[in-house]
Amino acid sequence: MNIEEIEEELSDDERADFDGIWKEAIERFLPELLQRTLPELYHDADFSIPPEFLSKELSDSIQRPASDEHNPSLFVDELIKIYLKNGQTEWLLLHIEIQGSGGKDISFRMTLYCSLIFAHHRKMPVALAILTKPRPKKENIGTFSSELYGTKLTYNYNCFEVYNQDEKELAESDNPFDLIFLAAKKAMKIRGKNKELKKYRYLLEAVRLLSQKGFNENDRRDIFIFIARLVNLKNIKLQQRLKKDIEGSEKMRTLSWFEEMYRDEAMRKAQREANLATARRLRSAGFNDDDIQRFTELSLDDIHSLDLVEA
Repeated sequence: MNIEEIEEELSDDERADFDGIWKEAIERFLPELLQRTLPELYHDADFSIPPEFLSKELSDSIQRPASDEHNPSLFVDELIKIYLKNGQTEWLLLHIEIQGSGGKDISFRMTLYCSLIFAHHRKMPVALAILTKPRPKKENIGTFSSELYGTKLTYNYNCFEVYNQDEKELAESDNPFDLIFLAAKKAMKIRGKNKELKKYRYLLEAVRLLSQKGFNENDRRDIFIFIARLVNLKNIKLQQRLKKDIEGSEKMRTLSWFEEMYRDEAMRKAQREANLATARRLRSAGFNDDDIQRFTELSLDDIHSLDLVEA
């Protein structure tokens, strides 16, 4: 069968678990992320002491009501404790816009998050927003300013715009996160007719690109898994074709974990759906969000999203 004949259009509302993808990528390649986005912090950080991911501290600080316009499926928030070479520690607030163009004003949210964290923990975080898609032109990215009767507040935060990065530079980089940023940029551009075929061709290109890098096998595996999950190839026949193409390459025989990656992804999605179903039953039975989180291991954002669906 000709490869063009097995192209299949799937609905645009089918989405990968972007929240999980970015969180896992950040935890796996945090130093490389900082090297690209916050080079001064990267230079001062002491990565001989493992960073601490402060999920509970962030949840305690930021309690979003279910009616908040902030859509949990489109945002990724991380609070991370990073140790510095001078013995001090810094908290890094990472806020990643997945869709990038929806929701409330990002500068307002960044200021709100900073204020809540400071009020709750008496500690000012280093803030970084990573945007995968352009925001509305009326927004002033990187700065929040408010003035009323002589009272003025200005808040500046770091902002990394993935969509403005040069694709050639990202592709030539030896920084693993640059290749993940490149995949995020490509994934946002793949639209319309033959989109599954375009995904297949890009993933094949990504495999060849990874084979040229000096990464070890584990890094190549993890980078490709993040890339494949971002691109989200859904066509089963094209998945099989890609696996065959990869295994047929002398340089890429070590990527035999390809099929395992798709199997694990399917299992992860099935488990998530099962947890959401359990959460709905617990909610109907009158359990509070903390209990539901403990029983299902879902994030509070996932649990709050049940209210948005049921509304």
